[in-house]
Amino acid sequence: MGTGVIRRTVGVVAALTVATGIALGAPPAHAAPGPTMPVEFDLARYQPVDPTTFRSLAYGDNGRSFFTTGRWMCQIGQAYRYVGCQGRPATAPPTATGAAITADQQGPWWVNRDQTYRFGSKTGFRPPVLGVGKRVTIAGVTCTVPRRDVVACRTGERALIFTPAWHKFFFPSWDTLGPGNNAVAHSANPAPRYLPPRLQYWNQLPANPPAPK
Repeated sequence: MGTGVIRRTVGVVAALTVATGIALGAPPAHAAPGPTMPVEFDLARYQPVDPTTFRSLAYGDNGRSFFTTGRWMCQIGQAYRYVGCQGRPATAPPTATGAAITADQQGPWWVNRDQTYRFGSKTGFRPPVLGVGKRVTIAGVTCTVPRRDVVACRTGERALIFTPAWHKFFFPSWDTLGPGNNAVAHSANPAPRYLPPRLQYWNQLPANPPAPK
């Protein structure tokens, strides 16, 4: 074959490649969509309430706030972004009495009967009811009551949802088992089949809108 024919053949292939827009290359990759905000933390759905009614003024409670939904009792404080909710969803370990988040650095962890963590007021403060459709923000923690028998609380990147049938924990992406990380600072979620489809795929909350401070 003459060199003129070779040049013409190469030129045709090059022209076809340009015309088809990398027809000979790999198709462009599409980034997977990020997590969406669960309805439990879509604050536009909930009416804010005055946080002062939930705070115990007794010295022994050390500035903590408490509320109940009827089924669940949650406490906030004593420090910034500390929260714990008492109760045991069906997917919790049998020895669990609730779960807690510590300063947005650890958790949610299950609290077990043999631990020293205490739920409830030490002084007899009776927690007010946080009603369905309401939310309260105290010391960097926001809690909502989406439905009867459901409570949800978040700090910054960590959060929990309790229902009678299941629980869901959220934590930062860096707090996940993987290469170079063989330990995590939170308890596990149940198998996806126990969760509603909308909560089966992501363990992180979206960065926007940011959590209330």
